[in-house]
Amino acid sequence: MKAVTYVEQDKIELTDVPKPTIQEPGDAILKVTLSAICGSDLHVLNGRIPGMLPGSVIGHEFMGVVEEVGPDVKERKPGDRVLSSMMLPCGDCHMCRKGEGGKCANLRVFGYGSFFGDLNGGQTEYVRIPEADRILHPLDDTITDEQALFAGDILSTAVTVAVEGQIKEGDVVAVIGCGPVGLFAIQAARTFKPSIIFAIDSVDQRLEMAQGFGATPVKLGEQHPVMTVQNATEAAGADVVLECVGGGGPLNTALELVRPGGRIAVVGVSSLEDFTMNLGMVFVRGIDIKFVGTCNVPGIWDRTLEMVKDGHLQPDSIISHRMKLDEALEGYELFKSREAMKVVLRP
Repeated sequence: MKAVTYVEQDKIELTDVPKPTIQEPGDAILKVTLSAICGSDLHVLNGRIPGMLPGSVIGHEFMGVVEEVGPDVKERKPGDRVLSSMMLPCGDCHMCRKGEGGKCANLRVFGYGSFFGDLNGGQTEYVRIPEADRILHPLDDTITDEQALFAGDILSTAVTVAVEGQIKEGDVVAVIGCGPVGLFAIQAARTFKPSIIFAIDSVDQRLEMAQGFGATPVKLGEQHPVMTVQNATEAAGADVVLECVGGGGPLNTALELVRPGGRIAVVGVSSLEDFTMNLGMVFVRGIDIKFVGTCNVPGIWDRTLEMVKDGHLQPDSIISHRMKLDEALEGYELFKSREAMKVVLRP
C-alpha cells in the first residue's frame, strides 16, 4: 500500500509499505478515507519532535472505515465509519483516571516516532489502531468527512484553548496566530459571545479568513497589535488572549496585550527550553497564564462534533487543497511555503 514515510530530517517519500495486521486483541484495522497534513507534521519532519525512525508512516489527522477488529473490540465493527484520535492516552495512569488524558504518562501519538509509541500514522491507505474502542469515534450521516476530520486533532485543540481561556460574554479577545488552529480558535471563541475578537497575523490570506469568521484583523508589520487593542479598549487591553503560535515572542506579545487580571491560554507548541519573561510584571498585574498542553481529544471530541453539527464551527471552510495521496509530497511543499492553508489527502 502507498504511504508517506519519513526518510531523514527534512525528507519524506511516498513509497510502498506492508499493509498492517492485527497485533493486539484490542486492535482495529482502519481503511483510511481522508487524512490531512498538519503543522505538527512539519515539526516531525524538521526535527523539532525527535525520534522518528526511517520508514515510519507520518500523519496523525485521519479517519476512515473499520475493516477488521481484534477479539477484544466490542464497540466498533467492520463497516463502521469512524474518526481517529491523534493521541492515545493509556487510560490507566493517574492523570487518565482523573480524566486528563492529554497529560497521560504513557501518551502515544500516531506518526510521532519512537518517543510517542512508535505508531505508524495515517497518511496512507490502512492504519492499525490500538485500543480501538477508546480511540475511534463513530460518525453518523449528519456530518461529512471534511467536517469531522479535524475533530481528531486541531479542531478539538482549538475548542480546548477557547474553553481554557474562560471567555465571558462581552469580553475582548485577541487571538495570536491565524493558522488552522488560530482560525478554529476564533470560531470557537465566537460561541462565548465576546464583544470583539482581534486576529493577529502577518499573512493576508489568513487575516482575510479570520475576518470572514467575524474577527477584526490586525496585520503585523503594518499595525502594532498592542496599540491597536489598547486604542479599542480605552487602554485596558484584552480580557483574554489565545496564543496559537508558540515561542517566547508570541507569549511576550500576549503579556503586553492582556489587561491586568486577564487570562492567557497558550496552545502554540514551543520547542524552546527557555526564554526571557518579565515575571514581576506578570505578578504585579495579576495575569493568569494557562498552558493548555496536549489536547485531550477523546475527552472533548463529543462537544467539538456537536458544535460542528450545530453550525457553530465550520472546519471544512479552511481546506484550501484537496489532493490524492499520490500528490502528498506536493501538498507538503504547498503547506511549508504557506501557499496552502490546509491540505487533505484521499487515498
